[in-house]
Amino acid sequence: METPPLKSVSLLRSRSKDRCLEFALVLLAMGIRCDLVYLDDEFDLKVYAEDADRAREQVRLYVQENKSRPNYSVPHFGVQEGLTCAWLYAIVILSVYVLQRDHLFAIEWEQLGMSQAGRVQAGEWWRVVTALSLHVDTAHLVSNLAFGFIFVFLAGEMLGWGLAWAGILLAGSFGNLLNAFVHAPNHASIGASTAIFAAVGILSACSWSRRRTRTNRWVPLGGGVALLAFIGLSGERTDIFAHIAGLGSGFLFGFGLGTLETYVSLSNWYRQAIGIAAILFFALAWVLALTA
Repeated sequence: METPPLKSVSLLRSRSKDRCLEFALVLLAMGIRCDLVYLDDEFDLKVYAEDADRAREQVRLYVQENKSRPNYSVPHFGVQEGLTCAWLYAIVILSVYVLQRDHLFAIEWEQLGMSQAGRVQAGEWWRVVTALSLHVDTAHLVSNLAFGFIFVFLAGEMLGWGLAWAGILLAGSFGNLLNAFVHAPNHASIGASTAIFAAVGILSACSWSRRRTRTNRWVPLGGGVALLAFIGLSGERTDIFAHIAGLGSGFLFGFGLGTLETYVSLSNWYRQAIGIAAILFFALAWVLALTA
């Protein structure tokens, strides 16, 4: 006897896609299945009937928390800072890809910059930095460019381009370092995806740190883990542990940045100076790779 299909019910109908997506993220983080449908100029957020009561309760708690959340000042840097950070990311990985693809200056950029576990373990630490800017082929580049532009933009908008760029670069590099020390010496990895998941982790952890009530405080972290499960744990050449390490490193740096915001008020000038220092650190890594 066949089991009848589960019936779905409408939880919210709204013309605001952002509002529906916000509630959908809440539900996904709590393990509640949902689906967003566009119908008659409205967005309809649907859940299975068996989950409806729990879904309504989670949405109610989330709305109540936002109404009762005390007013406090958090920095918000706007679209320009986000675009600066995102374009910096795009320019860096596109420039390095051209150098790598065309073997410019008769240099094997991939061989010199890849994160090879044995060499990293032997002390060539710069490889965990340079590997973030290398890619296997054009499809690999385009994928990381598309996803990365979005999350790097959001990080820049939240933290300012300088602090966001430094956090993503350092967390992504730390993720590669962890990845190198859990694999055999012949394991090699390249690609910006570790830094992309670091950006996701930073966004999630900073959002968590800025929440001042306990109800649904874990939603941003759950959303980051859910995103890793959706796009980071499959694919023929996916380095799964590198993605996990990137997200975990991003969480760690995000918690640190969130704590920093609580106790220290950094001016935009200091944030930009930190970003410039991170750019110089990235350049130093490549200088060491070319001269070691």
